[in-house]
Amino acid sequence: MIRQTIVYMLSLASVALLSGGCGADAPRGDIGRASAPVIDGVASGPEDDSTVWMGVISEEGYLSGACSGTLVADNIVLTARHCVSRTQDGGIACARDGRPIAGGKVLADYEAKNLAVIVGPRMKSEADAWGKVVIHDGAKNLCNADIALVVLDRRIPGALISPVRLDSPPVKGETIRAVGWGVSNKGGGGMGSSRRMRRTGVPIRAVGPATDDGGAVGPNEFGIGEAICSGDSGGPAFDERTNAVIGVVTRGGNGAPYDPSTDPPWTQCVDTPEYATRNLYTRTDTYRDLILSAFEAAESEPWVEGGPDPRKAKSGAACEIADECRSGICIEVEGAKVCADPCAAPGGTCSDGYACRALADTQVCLSIPPPSNADGSTEAGGGCSATSGGASSTWQWATGLLLAAMLAARARRGR
Repeated sequence: MIRQTIVYMLSLASVALLSGGCGADAPRGDIGRASAPVIDGVASGPEDDSTVWMGVISEEGYLSGACSGTLVADNIVLTARHCVSRTQDGGIACARDGRPIAGGKVLADYEAKNLAVIVGPRMKSEADAWGKVVIHDGAKNLCNADIALVVLDRRIPGALISPVRLDSPPVKGETIRAVGWGVSNKGGGGMGSSRRMRRTGVPIRAVGPATDDGGAVGPNEFGIGEAICSGDSGGPAFDERTNAVIGVVTRGGNGAPYDPSTDPPWTQCVDTPEYATRNLYTRTDTYRDLILSAFEAAESEPWVEGGPDPRKAKSGAACEIADECRSGICIEVEGAKVCADPCAAPGGTCSDGYACRALADTQVCLSIPPPSNADGSTEAGGGCSATSGGASSTWQWATGLLLAAMLAARARRGR
């Protein structure tokens, strides 16, 4: 297949193409060149495998653009709008209120089926998935709106995914981890573009709307200093405490003169005595509704910063170890292990149909059985209040939980 052959050649072609930005036949000008690899970083290992390479492959099999992105589900990539759409050639200037001043016009989208995604720290021969649907807000300019998501044509088995920040803004002074596939001054002549790099401890300098030393930061953006370069576009800013992605690379650089025939590709990405580097990310929290709409389109459950991994088992599901459960609790009831949600104390709050009880020195929410009749039969009852304690009621709760575990185990065997 032509497209697979071209992907195999990317480890060589990326040196020439990525140094020029996100696209060779899709003009990007200073936008791409100043917004792509990790500067003064180190090689990125498997712990960063949610950061993927994403390339635009033409119908003829040619590479026409390359960016970074983040797997926020096993079939969703979070990236920059200019990585999925053709844009106006030349630089871009934006006001602190997000209005475009110059450049940044968005043209037509690339076809989703031509977006190739590769997982892992180094380039490899074939794509792990291709695009199926491109999702963005329809903005006509990149200013304050450089964000998009790609729903993939398949789920990537065993993929490492990242939670996403949706409910709180970035904070000036908090530190991020920058990860990407762009140009690196540690890679020699742009060779870093064939491998993924990372840089930790990067402080957020400004949160929009603001004006920092290098210019305006829009309401949907935040700014950092030196860290990223060409090819890192669309890549993540990870909160170093929660590992949640809080932004995607949009644009930046230092404004230094650059001659591609003589200067190294990272010239506009490093601090010098004469030129300070400034880079911007598009925030995820201000695009909450857009991001959630992508999860709905992909039929995937979102993993929100601070919440449980949606791929793990819910309360009542069979388990072997605690790490399989969203709650981190796997308890044994009558010989069967099930996931259970914690509760503060007996009588504490649980969801409907469950009551807070002590089991194996742990306070957990157990399923409430139906009440017993005089003849020993049971019937469905209204409400969810707990019956009085004692050996009989404890056994009933345990039996209810055991039944849930058996049903879950049977469902698994039937798949």
